[in-house]
Amino acid sequence: MKKLKLKNKKMIILVGVIVLIIILFSGLLFYSYMSLNLKINGKEVEKVEVNTKFKDKGAKASIFGKKLDVYTFGKVNNKKLGTYKITYKAKYLFLSKRKTRKVKVVDTKAPEITLNGNSEVSLSLGDDYKEEGYTVKDNYDKKLDNKVKVSSNIDKNKEGSYEVVYEVKDSSSNKSTVKRKVNVVKKEAVNNNSNSKVGTYIKGILIVNKKYHLPASYNPGVDPTAGAALATLQNAAKGAGFNMPLLSGFRSYTRQTTLYNNYVKNYGEAKASTFSAKPGQSEHQSGLAFDVGELSDTYGETPAGRWLASNAHKYGFIIRYLKGKENITGYQYEPWHIRYVGREVAEDIYKRQVTLEEYLGV
Repeated sequence: MKKLKLKNKKMIILVGVIVLIIILFSGLLFYSYMSLNLKINGKEVEKVEVNTKFKDKGAKASIFGKKLDVYTFGKVNNKKLGTYKITYKAKYLFLSKRKTRKVKVVDTKAPEITLNGNSEVSLSLGDDYKEEGYTVKDNYDKKLDNKVKVSSNIDKNKEGSYEVVYEVKDSSSNKSTVKRKVNVVKKEAVNNNSNSKVGTYIKGILIVNKKYHLPASYNPGVDPTAGAALATLQNAAKGAGFNMPLLSGFRSYTRQTTLYNNYVKNYGEAKASTFSAKPGQSEHQSGLAFDVGELSDTYGETPAGRWLASNAHKYGFIIRYLKGKENITGYQYEPWHIRYVGREVAEDIYKRQVTLEEYLGV
């Protein structure tokens, strides 16, 4: 009986020792696991614009002050919208930890609508409006032209200014809207005859500046030849990798009056007259001048602006208001303002690097 009790006692002690060892080992294991630090660099949920390379900041790991290698698993397809997972794993002996970063590839950029033709056109009273069309570019969706909603409030039987509104949404609900202004005018006010001798012609060229004016009744719209040349120039720019949007084309006497008066109100007459023409003195009223690219004083220093300055003459245009010639033209340097004079004259002016006033001797 005594031997049995002794044996049981030894068994109990053995079991206790085993349990104690297990507890100590488990504690050591838990302590080691808790000491295994794995931290994701940056945010655990990141967003990246579609077609933009995701730069993985990685993760770092250590245990007991010792740095550990981190293994990375997973890929991000930056060309396809969606949520991707990047997994980071650190190992130490038989211990390991994992952490996951979510990367969301998103599209936050709105589509770009480019209008064919001019952003402002004139329409004879009673005539139907003819849509010149548009193109749409998006950084993700390939074809959006057929998803553009076109609406207008044009009343062809009533004189006035109207708008054609173009709106498009991409698959990420980014919306873009552009407008074309349509002026409905009396038929006799529309003059698309490029041979019209209204205004002052020198060497067969219409000159419009602070000295030579156009009457309020002169309302020709965009000159067809100049408009076609502009389209050719824009296509050539596109082929060279530059977007050359039309910012402003034909402007009526009435429209120029409104613009000029607003500038005078905001800047005073002296300052306004250095960059805006008084009504009757604007080349835009001739239908031969266009503002393209970007309305910025530094546009001429950009690749697109330099291309325009070096190539406009090939399509019959000149940079109308040159740098350093303000005392001759009467206006500040405008690298975006081009004037159609025909290819032969444009090439001659370009070679001489003179203003239109200097070329005509006025």
